[in-house]
Amino acid sequence: MAIKPLFSIFDAYRQQMEGFGYSTSVYANVLAANVAEKVTVPTGAKYVLFSGTANYYVAFGADPTAAVPSTEVSDGSASCLNPSLRAIDGAAKIGLISPTDCVVTMEFFS
Repeated sequence: MAIKPLFSIFDAYRQQMEGFGYSTSVYANVLAANVAEKVTVPTGAKYVLFSGTANYYVAFGADPTAAVPSTEVSDGSASCLNPSLRAIDGAAKIGLISPTDCVVTMEFFS
């Protein structure tokens, strides 16, 4: 089966590098305002592509709890606002939270 790239990347020699095929695992989380959720990363997933119907925050790790910041966070522990494509890098779970009701979808790629 031919790979359907999500995007094309070219190296320094203008050779096309391998992209992403379609996702075989898509999760949809319906978030209630200010209620944190945790999602277990599917086995073998290397990347995740996020999309949401409103602003949302994400944290990665062994047992992450995403948080909506209410004050300045300058120690590097803040949750990420509306990430797009991210490498899983061995994270076992993904924490999600939104200040409003919304839906967040996650497409996982191997």
